Amino acid sequence: MCGRYTLKNPGAIAAVYPAAAGLIEALGARYNVAPSQALPVVVRDGDRAAAARMAWGLVPAWERSARPRLAPTNARSEEALQKPLFRAALQKRRCLVPADGFYEWRRVGEKTKVPHHIQRLDGRPFAMAGIYEEANDLRPATFALLTTGPNELMAPIHDRMPVILTAEGERRWLADEGLDAATLASLATPYPAAELEAFTVSPLVNNARHDTPDCARPTPYLEDPTFPW
Repeated sequence: MCGRYTLKNPGAIAAVYPAAAGLIEALGARYNVAPSQALPVVVRDGDRAAAARMAWGLVPAWERSARPRLAPTNARSEEALQKPLFRAALQKRRCLVPADGFYEWRRVGEKTKVPHHIQRLDGRPFAMAGIYEEANDLRPATFALLTTGPNELMAPIHDRMPVILTAEGERRWLADEGLDAATLASLATPYPAAELEAFTVSPLVNNARHDTPDCARPTPYLEDPTFPW
């Protein structure tokens, strides 16, 4: 799964995803993006890419409650085509979710989870594969991230990771065509471990109210029962 991510360098992200530059720069640097927040994504609009602001947590179009019971932040790529909750969005409403890092938690013992920040080795931004539901009279547009199995770097940390797309994968993800199981599987492969790095970070990131550079700063894991992991 992916429960938090970063937009640490808005200028660099805007340069790679110019369609969403205005929204990204207006949002500013974010070090602890969390579910339910309104965030910039890139969608297909006719024959071009366009920006949209969407809440993280996909609410299905048929959900008419003001307080929806369903708002998943992630969708397992291996199951998405079979699940009614995700199937139509996967075929018709795909988006790119720009980021420059994400967080995952490694379980250490029964009660401790240690946060890790994962980013590209070169520090460059990337896009995660997303699906979305359009805005209606009850709520704004919402989105979820596609996840896949872990690569060699992620496996010791967690058994899932977001689908990070290559440049060609981004083009295919936004293409105005449906996806069959084989095509989806080819796009939702784990990103190469050799191109990523992971390091432990402060437990500050555990609380979504903390959104400062300290959240993404390398912090050695201290095996000390008094340390607030």
